[in-house]
Amino acid sequence: MSMPTIRQVRAFTVRGGGADYHDQGADHWIDDHVATPMARYPEYRKSRQSFGLNVLGSLVVEIEASDGTVGFAVTTGGEIGAFIVEKHLARFVEGQRVTDIEKMWDQMFNATLYYGRKGIVLNAISGVDLALWDLLAKVRREPVFQLLGGPVRDELQFYTTGARPDLGKQMGFIGGKLPLQPGPAEGEEGLAANIAKLADMRSKSATTSG
Repeated sequence: MSMPTIRQVRAFTVRGGGADYHDQGADHWIDDHVATPMARYPEYRKSRQSFGLNVLGSLVVEIEASDGTVGFAVTTGGEIGAFIVEKHLARFVEGQRVTDIEKMWDQMFNATLYYGRKGIVLNAISGVDLALWDLLAKVRREPVFQLLGGPVRDELQFYTTGARPDLGKQMGFIGGKLPLQPGPAEGEEGLAANIAKLADMRSKSATTSG
């Protein structure tokens, strides 16, 4: 089977949810129920949006092959990530065979070492990488997990992350990870509030039928 080559790389920004889970409405629990490094400043303690954690938005990457097949992926990075994908990373992808994923990743990573290594640059690279795997899976008409070696178990178990682990138990999750709102900057009072919150949620989860 002759493998197609990559015709074009495209990048877009999406607002309101998506991969950037911080980009939510003001009433979403993630905005005001999770401790942050900015908690040391009282004016930024109650809301992540107050110090701009939601400004980036989601990054959507589309990669079109010469046969018209399109792979896509969603990550974080917004306009900055889209600029990096289209203006820099695309040159290492367009014209390549859809199978040469490791080579493309290596070239993208090494070409961005001068300003990358972490943060938005790696988000952008990961978006391209995920879209490449999605594209190859579609070309070969196989799920990605088969391309990576196949399944190792018949079923998966999940826990939930959120402000209400008791509701997660009702929905059938095996456990819950509860983000804590007060951070180290809030001292003993914050620690006591966290302990009380954990005790309350543990009690609710223990008495809620699954």
